[in-house]
Amino acid sequence: MRFLFFICLAAFFSGCNSSSSKKEPKQAMDDTARMDNPGANTIPAVAIEPVKITAAQVPAYIKFKGKLNEAWQWTDKLGENIFITSFVEPYDDKEKNNYDEEGQSAGLHAAQYVKKGGGYVLQWQNDDGEKSCPFDITCKFIKDATTVTDLDKDGVAETTIQYRLACRSDVSPADMKLFIHEDTATYYLQGLCWIKSSEEDKFTVTEKDANLETLPGYKKTEDEYMKTFGRYESEKGFAGAPPEFLAYARQQWMKFVKESFE
Repeated sequence: MRFLFFICLAAFFSGCNSSSSKKEPKQAMDDTARMDNPGANTIPAVAIEPVKITAAQVPAYIKFKGKLNEAWQWTDKLGENIFITSFVEPYDDKEKNNYDEEGQSAGLHAAQYVKKGGGYVLQWQNDDGEKSCPFDITCKFIKDATTVTDLDKDGVAETTIQYRLACRSDVSPADMKLFIHEDTATYYLQGLCWIKSSEEDKFTVTEKDANLETLPGYKKTEDEYMKTFGRYESEKGFAGAPPEFLAYARQQWMKFVKESFE
């Protein structure tokens, strides 16, 4: 009897283990689906669709300097966003620059606002310009270079701006700056435009040699000044950035680096 009891007991536990290791057909299929497509049950990211807006569509309490250049609006993971670029046209400035000269000043301004509670609050701003220029002044955003993207597909938009600055009395290239902002992070390239100063000049800069810091043989001497035309100083301003950002910045630099007085 005792022997039969142990046989029955063993059979009972064997049946329990066997039933607990089995899954219902639907559950097994669901687990397979998760393995094949781990994001199947997650909410897809909302597509970022920036829309250009007019000055009249910008809330009255959002103040910007000078005249509106561009304004964009979109929704992403941060919420509702408004991005503005504006400029202050050259004006006579009685203040002196670093060389103790008087002249004209002009300004460029960019800012992003995110809606929180009942209104928009400043997320970041960028101010730059030329001060007291006694010669020909250049201070302008580059046409068609302002973009709103989601390059790393994280649901948070990046804004890219490019502009030129110069105070010159000769045929020399303007400074060019490129900024990418994502949330409160800022990445940048800065260097010189390329400009044709004679019939013999040929544009030979490529994306592979636009970085002066890694340009073979470049020693930063005065007689190498022409090598700086069309190139940026370094890529240190993109330290820690997603790789997509730097790749895009390189492309945008090359796209708009040529300058013309025409």
